[in-house]
Amino acid sequence: MQLFTKEKKNIEINVAPLIDVVFLLLIFFMLASEFTDFKTIDMISPNQSEIDQPESNLPLIINLSEKGDITIDSKEVSFNKLTQTVKDKLSNKKETKIIISTPHETKVNILIKIVDTIRGLGIENIALITKEKK
Repeated sequence: MQLFTKEKKNIEINVAPLIDVVFLLLIFFMLASEFTDFKTIDMISPNQSEIDQPESNLPLIINLSEKGDITIDSKEVSFNKLTQTVKDKLSNKKETKIIISTPHETKVNILIKIVDTIRGLGIENIALITKEKK
């Protein structure tokens, strides 16, 4: 004799509310997140052999090594004295042209600091060239 009988019910889990909550959380985090706008510089530097230099007004060539050493006319220059050295070299020239020669492995932050320093002198005619790998 069974006094208490338990009926077996088919239990179904309704996942529709769960999907709704997950979708709302996804939308919330997409709208709440901050998208960083990175400022980039698009540079395509030609090879050194492709540049034709006129004989009359040769530009000032600044060589930058992989380690960040700056050389102007075979003389090593510190970053602190770069401004004065460039002023001295360009004082006799009519047009101010500067070429920065770098290897492929140069750190970009050093290159940008040098370009900013040169532009601070009022020189806008700056070219970048890369040395070919041997």
